[in-house]
Amino acid sequence: MKNYQSALLKDLLELLSFDGEEREGKAGAPFGQGNLDCLNWYLAKAASFGFDVKNLDGYCGYADIGNGDTFGVLGHLDTVPAGDGWTRNPHGEIDGNVIYGRGVLDDRGPMLACLYAVKALLDEGLTPKKRIRFIVGCNEETGWRCIKHYNSVEQMPDTGFSPDADFPVINGEKGIATITFEKKYDGNIEIKGGTRPNVVPDTCVAKIPDTPENRLLAGQSGLDFSVGNGRILLTSAGKSAHAAIPSLGENAIVKMLAVLGEIDVDMKKIHDLFEYTDGRGAGLDLSDDLSGDLTVNLGVISSSDTLRFTINIRYPVTVPKTVLTDILDKRLFEYVIAESNFQEPLYVDKNDDLVKTLLKTYNDVTGENLDAVTIGGGTYARALKHGVAFGPEFPGVESTIHMPDERTGVDDFMKMATIYKEALRRLCF
Repeated sequence: MKNYQSALLKDLLELLSFDGEEREGKAGAPFGQGNLDCLNWYLAKAASFGFDVKNLDGYCGYADIGNGDTFGVLGHLDTVPAGDGWTRNPHGEIDGNVIYGRGVLDDRGPMLACLYAVKALLDEGLTPKKRIRFIVGCNEETGWRCIKHYNSVEQMPDTGFSPDADFPVINGEKGIATITFEKKYDGNIEIKGGTRPNVVPDTCVAKIPDTPENRLLAGQSGLDFSVGNGRILLTSAGKSAHAAIPSLGENAIVKMLAVLGEIDVDMKKIHDLFEYTDGRGAGLDLSDDLSGDLTVNLGVISSSDTLRFTINIRYPVTVPKTVLTDILDKRLFEYVIAESNFQEPLYVDKNDDLVKTLLKTYNDVTGENLDAVTIGGGTYARALKHGVAFGPEFPGVESTIHMPDERTGVDDFMKMATIYKEALRRLCF
């Protein structure tokens, strides 16, 4: 893949330049113009490599090459918001030997690396023994409507992988529950924090009445505050991270609620239930031997005459979702569920041929001797009857997905592309 490094990095910077945050939709661009432009760019690049491509109404698209049984490579081009705290260009920059940009790992970079991996195999004169179908969606981060649309107009491959998690290979993904609770609120606190349920919030603001007691509270809180118009404005700062590993972040909403709980029972209850990322406050401290511990992220909160908050739970593969709902119904009986979305867990046995092939490929290329693992993240592998996640993050490397300065080293990126090339050769050529 070394011969392709210059072209691949040039194209990667161009791919990262598109706005990937979900915006107001319109005909042909249901997730905003930026995502449509990015989709069209990717499909045009695939077409230039000899793929047959199709845009499926702006929701997603696919690129095919070869004949026979279909093998899917599934990834997404949309991104979470860039957010604050960047020291490099969130729309793509190479500084020294490091590539920065929202989507460089999640998931634009890996999908481009896979595309170049197939190009390299074709350039060597190899012929696919299967139909390789790249499926690129534009709504993975905010609801999977892209995959729902794909399934309504096309046949999903049975087998494949998604380059949207970690190496060496992910044979299990925890279940994902995103639940929004709300209730009538007659308190005197305005609060707003978080952008997405699957991102640990790095900012939260609140307004409370300007009283001597509250000024004392603000002064002792350790939070930034200002006073004006009869209100005290409080601001808490945290550290963003992917909700699959919320312990890597610092939750600004939880920090705010720890202060507001001193003067408001509703704020105190939410804090006490979701202070800990292992769910123990809500009685959700569940685990199994296959996938480990449950995690929970209090991702979004707001109040007016309604108090509304959203949690994102990653639950073990052997835990039925009814266990979660029963626990939450009892702890939050005064709330109604305004919205909920569940993605069932994924688990493929370690002795499965797909798992063994991908694992051996990784170990052969890197010289390591690792085993398959289970994660809290959720990928398009769940859309397949027989699929797993494969890369792109390497073991032992700090994860920056959903964080400021999302990045990867040039050497790691090219090693990733080499692994994908060898995996696709073994599986499809």
